[in-house]
Amino acid sequence: MALLTVNCLLTKLQRDVRRAFYMRSTIRDVAEEAGVSIATVSMVLRGIGGRTTDDTRERVLKAAQVLKYAPVKPPTSQNRPLDTRTVTLVPEHKDLENHNLHMFTYRGVISVARQYDYDVLTAIGDEARRFGEAERKRYLDRRSDGFIFAVSYQGVWEEALQLLAEYKIPTVACFRSEAPAGIAAVDVDNAKAIRQAVEHLISNGHRRIAYLCGPPENFDEQVRRRAWVQAMRENGLDASERFQVPGALPAHVLDSEAMASVAELGVTAVVCFNDTQAMALWKVLEDQGLKVPDDISLIGMDNEPFAAKQKLTTFANSFMDVGRLAMEAWVQLKNGGEARDCYKLAPFRFVSRASVRDLTL
Repeated sequence: MALLTVNCLLTKLQRDVRRAFYMRSTIRDVAEEAGVSIATVSMVLRGIGGRTTDDTRERVLKAAQVLKYAPVKPPTSQNRPLDTRTVTLVPEHKDLENHNLHMFTYRGVISVARQYDYDVLTAIGDEARRFGEAERKRYLDRRSDGFIFAVSYQGVWEEALQLLAEYKIPTVACFRSEAPAGIAAVDVDNAKAIRQAVEHLISNGHRRIAYLCGPPENFDEQVRRRAWVQAMRENGLDASERFQVPGALPAHVLDSEAMASVAELGVTAVVCFNDTQAMALWKVLEDQGLKVPDDISLIGMDNEPFAAKQKLTTFANSFMDVGRLAMEAWVQLKNGGEARDCYKLAPFRFVSRASVRDLTL
């Protein structure tokens, strides 16, 4: 009797450890938690009545909920994963048509999916972000062969990515340079573009160059700021924090008060996180009586449509290229490739306009 009690305690301890470290609960765990057989758990979860009482059914469902058990469809009889010839794109915003990043990423995914004879499903952003029990099951029910996420902010769908990696479901995360182990990453070459921006300013005689920071939780911001610091230091220029100006608060809220401090730094040029912030800084400088590029030169990122009208020097990236590369990486994963070998970078294109003054003339 004592030995049986010890074994029960050890079994419960194993379940608790699995739950604490986010390991997958099994149908056996549910059966032990509910005090029933595995066959009974299977019948309850499949909705088969049989001789199961209401009390037993309630205990099984409660145990499954407590253990966060999410059944996965089994492999085929040939012991191979199910092949639905579909991949699911998960955008960060539900308003896909009015968000250029996601719309063009989607088009890029579609263009390559057709070449490989795949269909593309689209998830609803807000629904996926909640990630409740229903969403867990939806990710694991194998209605598609895998997922491509458009993720540019920290903490968004991290739990979903971890879950898909655990179940070894082919998954690619776009617009981030790093992803959880087992997840492939595809990004734009932010570091190269920022280095090129700094070098362009230096070639035009600029030595005091500031960086206008983006939202701190944005993946691109983290890479771009590090690249600016590295490029400045490699050229023997001051990259201290006083030249790293907060341009945005969390969630892309512009920080106009911080931007106003640029005029006090004595800089001749500013590399901006993106075109939106460059244009906001441009207005702040004009309100202070300064002119672009006569007093301060500006370089943006992303080549938004309004950048051409304002003649802002910037860098153009192709969201469609990211989508194409993401689908290529996903196919590589699906065919047995390792996630670390599927990392891909989409290039930027430098767009020189009239917002940079040549100080060498």
